[in-house]
Amino acid sequence: MTAFYWDTSALLALIFDEPRGEDVRRAALKKGALPGYTSFFSFIEMESAYSRRLSEGALKSSQLPELRLKAQKLESSFGRIWADEETLRDARHLVLEQGLRPGDALQLASARLLLQNGDEVAFVCLDEKLNQAAQAVGLASALRA
Repeated sequence: MTAFYWDTSALLALIFDEPRGEDVRRAALKKGALPGYTSFFSFIEMESAYSRRLSEGALKSSQLPELRLKAQKLESSFGRIWADEETLRDARHLVLEQGLRPGDALQLASARLLLQNGDEVAFVCLDEKLNQAAQAVGLASALRA
């Protein structure tokens, strides 16, 4: 069985008109990637993305309630991965080993927890550096053919 792990970049593509957003929606529908799993941290990162878009002028504050409602519906349908001590150690290691930012390392460490169930894990992500790191640690990309 394949477990699908969703990074924040892919979750945002379900809500916003993002480059490669169609690839994400196709993966969600065609490959049965929804519902999937994500980190407890993903929806915090989404708030950061809203804030950035507000400051850039790409988003109006009047749009926030609708966006948050969509995100809440997504969040309720996903299995959330909570970081335990082992996951946090793994994330710290991935920062050095893969040269990742802390949030990306936490995402990748969370996805790796799914490997412990013996499932194949498909990583749904729009960040190419993070996709390369995911592949390096044994996760398949859900957005590649």
